[in-house]
Amino acid sequence: MTPRVFLDTNIVLDLLLERSGYARCAEILQYHENREIRAFLSTLSLANIAYVLRKLFPPQLLFPSILQIIHVIEVLPLKKEHFQNACLMEGRDFEDTLQAICAIDGQCDIIVTRNKKDFQIQKGMKSDCRHIPQVMTPEEFLSSIQTETP
Repeated sequence: MTPRVFLDTNIVLDLLLERSGYARCAEILQYHENREIRAFLSTLSLANIAYVLRKLFPPQLLFPSILQIIHVIEVLPLKKEHFQNACLMEGRDFEDTLQAICAIDGQCDIIVTRNKKDFQIQKGMKSDCRHIPQVMTPEEFLSSIQTETP
């Protein structure tokens, strides 16, 4: 079964802005393009990416970039219930708690982020939640997937 991998906002921004570690993020997307994984992000990530990029690029560059992201990576919606659940949890960072809930609802197996500590949200998680995604850095994810590849 193809792993479902949720990409945190910082992973996509690393790639787009060619920040430190962006080559690893590009490698992750290559696995998606090769159909070895399915990559997802949330609508919240799209809004945050647009917010950051609008400070750096004019609209004629910004909007095609956002459309390209939507074309390449599958987008999961945020729902009213996600916000309600996030308000009941004791996560360190509300935005990352929302991201984790979105990844769980999207049945993702793994969350890839550079900020693992803010995804520790077990407290307050619904008892009927069947699957909590594993949280990994890009390096950890690439190491795990390269180990699995024959």
